[in-house]
Amino acid sequence: MTAVAVVAGKASPGATTLAAAMTLAWPGPILLIDADPGGGDVVPGLLPGRASTESGLLSWSVATRHLPALDATAAMVEHVLALPEAGDAWVMPGLQSGSQAGALTGGGWTRLATAVERCASALGRDVVLDTGRLGESTCWPVIAVCDVVLLVVRPTARSVQAARAAAQTLRTRLGDLDSVWLVVNGTGPYTPAQTAAAGGIGHLHSTPVDARAAAALVDGSVVTIRGLTRTRLVRAAGQVAGRITETTTWSSVGVS
Repeated sequence: MTAVAVVAGKASPGATTLAAAMTLAWPGPILLIDADPGGGDVVPGLLPGRASTESGLLSWSVATRHLPALDATAAMVEHVLALPEAGDAWVMPGLQSGSQAGALTGGGWTRLATAVERCASALGRDVVLDTGRLGESTCWPVIAVCDVVLLVVRPTARSVQAARAAAQTLRTRLGDLDSVWLVVNGTGPYTPAQTAAAGGIGHLHSTPVDARAAAALVDGSVVTIRGLTRTRLVRAAGQVAGRITETTTWSSVGVS
């Protein structure tokens, strides 16, 4: 099983959009966790009108504060929402605002990291995490246990500069960039290869411009989930997801 963190620098490159699109296209059981400490954006796009205070990262963190790791992982089923339109997909809504992030300090992010590691054995599903913009308050313990870290960037000067700083932060925190893949979102004055070279990252993927699908995934719209699965953006995200699962499966059996 696989855990993927979707991260970003400044300039709103589309990390939440990619995380949501990958969830809709994932080739198997999947859990999307909105782990942005600044407040999540997954609910408006995928779960408009469905989420409540009884489900989500905050309620899970409070309920599992004193539970053993295995029990805390199993308890996730009580704090997620099913997305049956996308197959076997679960979504754990994030914090409503950055003011709630204190509930995850003092061991909350570490507890979530342990739960993510155990999702394969306890819940039988892969995990995608939207971690938001990288910074001091980022859920670094969670990112550290992920098999792949997707750094999303737009091919513009502003976004590339932010991605370069984010890549350096990841190198410092993780020790290297071996698990970091670059996803170039949309078009701009730089080619995907130039964008990757600027960040010093070897693994490279790209997603197309698809403003209607992107708006629906983050802001919500009349487009149905089934309709979104047929868009260029979600199909491209599915290709990234497929490549990740192939790579991590090969790695798990010692094939390079």
